[in-house]
Parts: sequence; C-alpha cells; structure tokens
Amino acid sequence: MKILVDLNHPVDVNFFKNAIRLLAKRHGCDIEITVQPRGKLVPILQRELPDFPFTSIGTFRKSLPGKVFGAGYRCLRLLGYIHRKKFDVVASFGGIGVSHATYILRKPSVIFDDDIEYGLGFYPYRPFATRILLPGHIPLHGKNIVNYRGFKELAYLHPNYFEPDEGALHEYQLTAEKYVFIREVSKISMNYAHLETGQLAGVCSHLRTLGLNVVLSLEDKSLTDRFAPYCTILQEPVRDIYSLMHFALFTISSGDTMARESCLTGTPVIYTGGRYMSVNSDLVKKGIFFEPDEQNSVTNLVDRVIEQNIKEKTQGIVTQALLREWDDTTEVIVSNILSFTHKDRSPAEL
Repeated sequence: MKILVDLNHPVDVNFFKNAIRLLAKRHGCDIEITVQPRGKLVPILQRELPDFPFTSIGTFRKSLPGKVFGAGYRCLRLLGYIHRKKFDVVASFGGIGVSHATYILRKPSVIFDDDIEYGLGFYPYRPFATRILLPGHIPLHGKNIVNYRGFKELAYLHPNYFEPDEGALHEYQLTAEKYVFIREVSKISMNYAHLETGQLAGVCSHLRTLGLNVVLSLEDKSLTDRFAPYCTILQEPVRDIYSLMHFALFTISSGDTMARESCLTGTPVIYTGGRYMSVNSDLVKKGIFFEPDEQNSVTNLVDRVIEQNIKEKTQGIVTQALLREWDDTTEVIVSNILSFTHKDRSPAEL
C-alpha cells in the first residue's frame, strides 16, 4: 500500500510519527511525506523520522491574502505530485489542499481535525474529504465524519508512547512541582490573530512572589526582554518538553494544543487563548482545564489551582480516563488508513 502523509505544522510530526513507523514496519506500507515548511517543522521531522525522506511543497505565508494564494498554489502542486506518484491513500491533519487534490483525482483522503470553530480552516475542505476524523466530544456529524474517543495529542502522549523522565529537569535545575510551565504563542496563526501577546509577563512576576520558578516556551522571541527577568526561557527544540509539562505544578498556555498536552500529561492548565473550542469541553468538565473570565482572573485561578491541590486530582483523573475512556489515537490513525485496503472502504471500528 502506497501512502502519502502531508504535514503542515510542527505538531503534525508528533501526531503522525508513531503511525508512520507502525505502517512502515508492522504493515509493510510504502510511506512518503510532503511538508509545507513552517517554523521548526523540517528540523523536527528530520530529528523524529530520520529514515523517512520528504518533499517540500509550498511555502508558509503570514497574511490572509498570502495564505489564500499559497493554499491554491500548493493544491495545484499536490495535484500533480499525487497523480504522478499514484498513491493509494493520502492522510493529513487539516484538509486544505490535500482534500481538494484527492477529490479531483478520485483518490481517498483521511483527514484529522479538532478545530471546527476555526471555520476558515475547516469548512472549505469538509465536502471534499473522503473521511474526516474528529474527537467524539466535538458536536458535528455527517456522512464523511467519523468520531473517536480522545484527543489528537494522545497519538504521542498516550502511555504506549510517552513515559515522563525526571532527568529532563536537571538541565534547568528544576524540582518537580516547584515550578510552572508557561506557553506564549505568537499572533502568526490566523486563529490567534486576536491575541495581545506579552500579557503573561505580569503573571510570571506574580508566580515568582509565590516562590515558584517559571519555565517559558516563547514563540515570539522579540518578547524575550519582557519575560527574561522572571523566567527561564526555553530554546527550541527542547529535548523533552512533555516531561517538563508533566512535572510542573501547573501550566499556563495561550495556545490550545499545548494546553491539552499539559492536561494529558497529568498537569492542570489555565488556558488564556480566549477561544471557545468544543474539543476542550471534556477536560473542562473534568475540572482540570481552566479559562479566565470576568469573575476569575488568571491570578485568581492560579491561587485556586494551588490551594485546591488540582495537580494531584488531575493525575488521578487522567489515569482513569486513559484506562476507561480515551483511545490510543495512533491506533485510530493506522486502522483508518488501512481500512482503505478493503474494497468497501467503510470506517474502521473505533
């Protein structure tokens, strides 16, 4: 079986890496990878999947007109590439370009997504994808939509793949649960263009007064001077960033992916991105994912998380959910791609 995996964002490498290895080694599939270079995507791919060559198609653009033009141009390039290589199935996280090209070529596409609220990135490809897989607590259904239990982040944070390593703390001279992990995203992504970056610097100052160390993952390095007095600023790529999250007392993140990653490693999170996302609803209901509002400021939530020992509660809640509620998302990826080797092409049993 000849499979194309298209990567558009650095986190896509983590999402697909275990499935790519399983498909190639356990199932004997011929895997090819295409990428749209963006940020650290290429060096992360080279580090995580050194045995898999890749082809760059398109370029990442920051402005909305640039994104629209770039998406159209990349779709045409993908159209030619998929036709020339004669793939049996194409997989991607997000279907812009890929789903349109495969639709024209009458090739099956397996598209994963978890952000239907960002309509500009979801609805333009929805009618063209063969199969769209969404986490089950996203309230959207349709003939080409399949729901699975859990989160995209469990493709690499499920215990089958992730084991926390306390040795990750030594490089930064940290002690478990004596520090806070913070992620500040930039405005480069259209779904976070509304953010006023740098606001978490004041929160970092408050955390220091509580006697907590602060470790910061900062996407916009132009803000370094604003945060430097209060934080240890990580230099990407970080060797084991998920262990740093796991051993933190809690996380504050303006990015939604890292907010969920924190919860799934067993650390409660305060999400400051200001976006409602239905994919987060299960974690909110479980009382391990917090969002500031008019009644609860970030500092109020910080005090609450500490006083109520939410860290310990989070670890117990996540452990039980992994046993009883959530799927290994890598197995979901593999089973759905392999289902297209069958003539009926029905969704895999989830």
